[in-house]
Amino acid sequence: MPGVLMKTLSLTPDWDLTLDSTGNLVVLTDKAAILQDVCSAARTWLGEVLYDTGQGIPYDTDILRSDVDLSFYSSEIEDAATSVPGVAAATCHLANPTKERQLTGVILVTFSDGSTDHAQF
Repeated sequence: MPGVLMKTLSLTPDWDLTLDSTGNLVVLTDKAAILQDVCSAARTWLGEVLYDTGQGIPYDTDILRSDVDLSFYSSEIEDAATSVPGVAAATCHLANPTKERQLTGVILVTFSDGSTDHAQF
């Protein structure tokens, strides 16, 4: 987003707040903040955001069914990612589920300025 400095709190791989060496919260800016927000959007359950219950992925109603098509899940992740300000396009690539039934993947992000990067979730 031209002229707007995006900021968000940095999260660890297990989704805890990140602290610097002096104990202060780490703040991400610009594209790093956008990538963090893309990952957050991919993990948000539909109805979880109190001020906008239309945001989120329909995990409980659609995704966690045993017969769900993974392309549907990829599409939902891509839609969530493109709802983040500063994201022009997103493509989700899912990995095979682990034996612990975890599904991970990579989101390829095209920013509004045309540059690209990726985020793992």
